[in-house]
Amino acid sequence: MKNLGIKITGACLMMVAFFAVLGWIGDYDYCEQIILHMSQEEYDMVKNHLTKVNGESPSERQIAHWWADHHKD
Repeated sequence: MKNLGIKITGACLMMVAFFAVLGWIGDYDYCEQIILHMSQEEYDMVKNHLTKVNGESPSERQIAHWWADHHKD
């Protein structure tokens, strides 16, 4: 019985790790697609704005999420 509990716990941990990695990869792909569809002027404008607001250069993830939240088609 003890061995069965260890196997179930291990399987649950593997599922949690799988879905965490899947979420991270999905967010990475989402950000990459947003960045690729922005023009260079839009990218520079958002980067400069976030640099002024945060006081440091933003990551591409921050740029992509800001653009997705504030861009109107």
